[in-house]
Amino acid sequence: MKILVIGGTSFFGKEIVELALDAGHEVTVFSRGNARPDFWNQIDHINGDRNDAVDFANKLANKQFDVVIDNIAFNRDHVVNTLAALQGSISRYILTSTTAVFIGAGPFDQPLREDDVKYDLPENPQLATFPKPTGAGMVSYATGKIAAEKALMEQQVTYTIIRPHIVVGPEDNHGRLQFFCQRLTDGKPLVLINGGIQSVQFVFSRDLARSYLLALDNINAVNQVYTIAGNKTYRLVEWVELLASCLGVHPNVIPIPIDVLQKADFTYAEGWVLRGTLTFDVSKAVADLGFQPTPIEKWTKMVAQWYQETTHANDSPGYADREKEIEFAEKYLEKTAQLNSKFRRL
Repeated sequence: MKILVIGGTSFFGKEIVELALDAGHEVTVFSRGNARPDFWNQIDHINGDRNDAVDFANKLANKQFDVVIDNIAFNRDHVVNTLAALQGSISRYILTSTTAVFIGAGPFDQPLREDDVKYDLPENPQLATFPKPTGAGMVSYATGKIAAEKALMEQQVTYTIIRPHIVVGPEDNHGRLQFFCQRLTDGKPLVLINGGIQSVQFVFSRDLARSYLLALDNINAVNQVYTIAGNKTYRLVEWVELLASCLGVHPNVIPIPIDVLQKADFTYAEGWVLRGTLTFDVSKAVADLGFQPTPIEKWTKMVAQWYQETTHANDSPGYADREKEIEFAEKYLEKTAQLNSKFRRL
């Protein structure tokens, strides 16, 4: 099968390409060419920027593929321009969306299913689950992905939409895994927003990549949408403790309420805070695709080993403010202890 992967040189996009090559598919990657993974000599590469619609169309003119896997479509134009450039030369369009599209859904007291997405969000939704300063960016990202989904559904093309939830794996280009690993292994306290009590439902990046291969020519996946996540939820602090165990360290966790941290003179860069309150029913992917998540204990051990065996050229997000984090946490603990002592005397 001839597969075009738009955005296939990092994180789970890279893993999609690796799995496709292992399965014997012929793969072309469209990217800016800034990263060149080990499989570079096994693929065809089209160099370009998909945001330049004219150049994008010219680069794809007269190309023929069976499937396009689009990992970096963030709005309606991205989808429409891709289909116009390929001019009906593909048999399936697999779009990478996100569970952020559920921002207008609810109630959140039960697992969400694929059809719970609200496609008619108000222009400026007021969502308590997206506090400042990251809220506006997340809402923009989510509404862009909703528009991309709607555009694909409106076109005359066979499609499959994949909605990953919280993706964890080696080479996370957002640095979220490294955020925890670096702080757990430097011997200093780890601040967890709200104590990490929120429920999280991770998906291992290799499992996510595998779901695309399961959907490639699967008749069950024709014009369907799938949420891809693990099949269990955990408290974030529970996973941090598991990760620490796999790294061979003892976690020194300091819980601080989010409203307290927002008053700090730095932005605390912990990931997965805003989307961690949602849980998802993945039974559709299990039934239609045969998707089976790797147990969390197994993949957490794998990513911990990867972190320890890899040289990291850059620090994790926000690590430049590490000393500020620690100082802020120590002052918070001191103030809390003083208040507790005062209440005990009353």
